[in-house]
Amino acid sequence: MGLLFSFHSHDTLYLLLQSALALLVTASAYALYRGYQVRRMFQSLKKQGIPLMRHSMILGHLEVIGKLMSRLPSDAHGDYMMVMIQENWQKLFPDCSKCPPVLYIDLWPFAAPMLISINPDTSCQCTQDYSLPKAYQQKRTLYPLTRNRDVSSMEGAEWKVWRKRLNPGFSIQNITSRISDILDEVEVFGNVLEARAGKDGAWGEVFPLEEATTNLAMDVILRFFLNKRFHQQTGPRSPITIALLDTISRMFFYVNIFNFLSYINPWRHFKLWLNYRTLLNCLSPFLKERIFEIQKNSQVTNKTLVDLLVKSMEEEKGPDGAGTDLSTNTEFLETAIGQITTFLFAGHDTTASTICWLFRLLEQHPDVLAKLRAEHDVVLGPDPTQAVAALRANPQLLNTLTYTNAVLKESARVHTNVGTMRRGEPGFFLVGPPGSGPECEGKHMPTDGFVVWDGNFAIHRSPDVWPRPNEFIPERFLVTDENDPLHPPKNAWRFFELGPRGCIGQHLATVEIKLVLALVARRFDVECAWDEWDSQLNFKGPRNMVWEDRCYQVGGDSPPHVKDGMPVHVRVRS
Repeated sequence: MGLLFSFHSHDTLYLLLQSALALLVTASAYALYRGYQVRRMFQSLKKQGIPLMRHSMILGHLEVIGKLMSRLPSDAHGDYMMVMIQENWQKLFPDCSKCPPVLYIDLWPFAAPMLISINPDTSCQCTQDYSLPKAYQQKRTLYPLTRNRDVSSMEGAEWKVWRKRLNPGFSIQNITSRISDILDEVEVFGNVLEARAGKDGAWGEVFPLEEATTNLAMDVILRFFLNKRFHQQTGPRSPITIALLDTISRMFFYVNIFNFLSYINPWRHFKLWLNYRTLLNCLSPFLKERIFEIQKNSQVTNKTLVDLLVKSMEEEKGPDGAGTDLSTNTEFLETAIGQITTFLFAGHDTTASTICWLFRLLEQHPDVLAKLRAEHDVVLGPDPTQAVAALRANPQLLNTLTYTNAVLKESARVHTNVGTMRRGEPGFFLVGPPGSGPECEGKHMPTDGFVVWDGNFAIHRSPDVWPRPNEFIPERFLVTDENDPLHPPKNAWRFFELGPRGCIGQHLATVEIKLVLALVARRFDVECAWDEWDSQLNFKGPRNMVWEDRCYQVGGDSPPHVKDGMPVHVRVRS
């Protein structure tokens, strides 16, 4: 019996090894074939006369991009790649008379074939004139968080229906009506900074500002959606926040041979499943409660996005009220929660980092900070402690802070978040715009088979688009004369994207950020404190910089964050 068992064990082991070997051979053969296909795509572009960086059938653009990115710290965000190519276009495209409006980049097997638009006209073609569908990679990234039941992942008729349902909640009128609620949370942010400040006008201890702005953004978004205070700024993080942030940390945009094992890791999938269940279990009661209240009393005040969403769905039932009870409609509940979680993801990340970059730029440009404070003195009154009362009494005052708005837009131009990523289609071509040089002007550039990336970071720093692009000049957004060189060109400012699929939450983010400046800029000085941070961490390594600043964008597959969360110290102004 023992001998028979031994034979069977050896046979089983042999079969397993054979299967593993066959799987490895098959995977390797597919990888080689896929790699050959990708390289041939780029060689075909070259034959069509489309400008390309030096391309190899073996390495694609890996060598070229590797050398380029080696000039940056190893943790610098991939967003810098498009800007680096644009800055070095003469070396990378020696046969071109101008920087090409479109960059084709072959980084296989690390990433899918990419087409990056770094010209406002070509970006307009694929997002405004015609809206390409979202990239598969983006949907895969969001799936663990929303099961793709979110307006960012939806396409076609389903997207139109849900965008229409959500639009009233994000209207300027509705957001203005919620300013008092947002003020509550921004007031707490001011208190957090005051607690971090030193005594009697001294600098306080160093801390990562982005952690504080992330907690603020979570409080604002949750309050806006659910009309409930979660106190993320002053108390322990809620299960919603913990599940959200843990899911984001496990996201993959590109899956390749080097991260595949991490991607399929059973522990990762268990944690993603557990986080999703946590979000469902935490958010479902709020939804069901609001549905019950609205069904019970149709005159209930519709304050939150959830209220307006439920109201819209109830109205769609028709005058006789026929239809499924929303509180027991699993599909509606999961889709509504998918919408909420995608806004939590998109909203907190962008808003938190934008506030950080604003404080950094204001620190670097004291003349701009002085003008900002002067505007607040005029509009909100000379006493900074009375700004909250003034804005509660008259929320429209926020709209009159024109210089503040210009500072926000210029900060978002200088330090831009990731642009939208779309999926190229057969028969859809980007056409080289006028003025793009004889190599590109009028040329039809294919999108099929490529991730089409709106390179807004490069567009925002292009000397062909913006005069003095690397300078911080808020006044450019106050220029109304189209003949003035500083006047922002049409379609060039793309921080929130443009077109039908532009960011639905941009007005909410703008209001929140302007309120932060209105309540905080005159009360505190906020300054980066890298020496203190290094001392606190006992850091002895190299002081990495991008553009001569230790504050730079970092991150892998996630949206960019500020290096080390932007270490700062704070003092109260007299």
